[in-house]
Amino acid sequence: MKGDIAPAYDLRSCRIGDVRALCERHHGYGGAGNSATYAFGVWEEGAVVAAFLWQPPSLGASKSVCPSAPHGVLSLSRMVAVPRAERRLRHISKPLRRQMRMLIDRGRWPALVTYHDEGQGHTGHVYKCSGWTPTVRRESPAFEDPETGRRVAPTTSGTTLENRRRMVRVGTRWLQRWEQWACTPESAAEHITAAGWVRVPIPGKKWRSGAQAHRWEHNPEPDRQIALFGAVGARRVLWTPGAGYIYDPLSEGFE
Repeated sequence: MKGDIAPAYDLRSCRIGDVRALCERHHGYGGAGNSATYAFGVWEEGAVVAAFLWQPPSLGASKSVCPSAPHGVLSLSRMVAVPRAERRLRHISKPLRRQMRMLIDRGRWPALVTYHDEGQGHTGHVYKCSGWTPTVRRESPAFEDPETGRRVAPTTSGTTLENRRRMVRVGTRWLQRWEQWACTPESAAEHITAAGWVRVPIPGKKWRSGAQAHRWEHNPEPDRQIALFGAVGARRVLWTPGAGYIYDPLSEGFE
């Protein structure tokens, strides 16, 4: 089966700096944030030719995707690649799909979200090919850095106050949101709990708001394993309310 065959590309973790450097040269926004939950790269001849940066979106964006469990939303904030003529990798959708199905903990992150900017000439073709569903399309202000002439994203993590002040509004743009779920939106909180994730307070620490700070810890019970290895290869198991544990259809036939 395809699931037993190693991919033809070399996909593995990379440094945030590797993603940022690639974005500076080849991404429409010209940069990336300073933090990430996951950073992956496709390597060829010792260099990263395609990169992906994942991190939780803002609380407001998370709530708009999953009001019942905004803590379970993870955003693909950057996806970038060198021009096709400079890489052997033909389809960016294949390593993206593999991350979604095998490398990201979907028990912790049942909801994935990303966007494509129509003002950059994007159509979302890669997302369509890798199993995402288009949802909300909205008009949003567009900004530009007058020193570079490049479009900028004012909400990018790591954007300095000085850079924000330098931004100039240049009309509007249309953003298309894409989502990919490991469970139903209504069952996201139960899905995270069933996968063994619990929210615990951090002793002696508070957020800027004054509220108690928390972190998420993994404490799986023996009967809550999300990986099962059978005679036909590795297939993940997902928790679904009412049906219990079922084979994850996304884990079959991946490349």
